[in-house]
Amino acid sequence: MEARAEHWLREHMPHLRVVEPSVTEAERVLPLGFLAGAVGAAALAVPLVVYDWAHDAHAALELPAAATAWLFGLEHFAQNEYRWWPIVIGAAFLLVYFALHGMAFAFLEARLRTLPETLVGGLMLSFYSWLLFWYAILPIARDGAPFRETAARGDFVAPNWTWILAFTLFGVATGLAYWALRRARSQPA
Repeated sequence: MEARAEHWLREHMPHLRVVEPSVTEAERVLPLGFLAGAVGAAALAVPLVVYDWAHDAHAALELPAAATAWLFGLEHFAQNEYRWWPIVIGAAFLLVYFALHGMAFAFLEARLRTLPETLVGGLMLSFYSWLLFWYAILPIARDGAPFRETAARGDFVAPNWTWILAFTLFGVATGLAYWALRRARSQPA
């Protein structure tokens, strides 16, 4: 059917040029960025979950519950108990947030070819992401509670040093994952 339509177009409208569809840069880098962002999110979660798990006053899955509480109200956050629907909703929100970060990273870093360049790019973007997250996004609602300790609210996910470590790992993991995925895609099958 498509061949007949193309033939008819060429015969009756010779001034039109039929262009074959090609893969755009977005179609090449978006899936890689999505996956790299998901890997980075897992790396970011590790120090936060380990910190919470190691302390009796915290529950290990506070990070996703904090995302739900930040969005919908602090009544959805309990520092040392598990409320499953806030955890599931928060995990989905965080995955989307960090996958979008990974896709942005993929567009910015598509020109870098070596591993050191990609790692430095990942660290730089994760530092910017931490600044954006910590000083621009979190203060929008409840001064960042329950992600960070505030004067009005004493329960929080983790101290500042844990977040800095988490975002550093996020940058390294996102950079490594993107570099490895891009390299695997370029290898002949």
